[in-house]
Amino acid sequence: MELTDAYISCLFIEQHNFVKGIALRCAPYPGYAEDIVQQVFLEFVAKKDQWQIGTDPKPLLATMTRNVARRFWQEKTRTMPTVLQNIAERIRQIAESQTNETAYDEELFALQLCLDSLPQRSRSLIEKRYYLQWASARIAEEMNLKVNTVNQALCRVRDKLRLCIEKRLKGGTQRAAE
Repeated sequence: MELTDAYISCLFIEQHNFVKGIALRCAPYPGYAEDIVQQVFLEFVAKKDQWQIGTDPKPLLATMTRNVARRFWQEKTRTMPTVLQNIAERIRQIAESQTNETAYDEELFALQLCLDSLPQRSRSLIEKRYYLQWASARIAEEMNLKVNTVNQALCRVRDKLRLCIEKRLKGGTQRAAE
């Protein structure tokens, strides 16, 4: 079966959220996730004749996304100081490791529970920064705050989310608990 650009594009669009989830997890910075998704799409279409796409393109797209994210990391770390390069290398290793889809689903579920437990103002900050991709300056203007205050609040919220997710994962939070 010859794969057309239109068919490959539709196939990718169906899996867009899946690819974006992996890109968000593997990206060197949150703002790079969409760039990674776009690059995966371009490579997916450009190499369409090489793929043996069965019923589920997710494994192929997951691998492609991790590889593109790794290339972004490599480009980003070329100009970083040694300490940051060591941190980036560790994160790259995590991104390259085989992801257990069940563990990924559990992490997403734990993230959703943690987001739901945040106060409304914290959820609003996260939504504006990461879902709407607003810059800190725009958020500060919208909420009548200083940019530095927004950045500090985002840092605190990220720390709370990280701790909450770790706690829930160690506690064995599963979807069945819904």
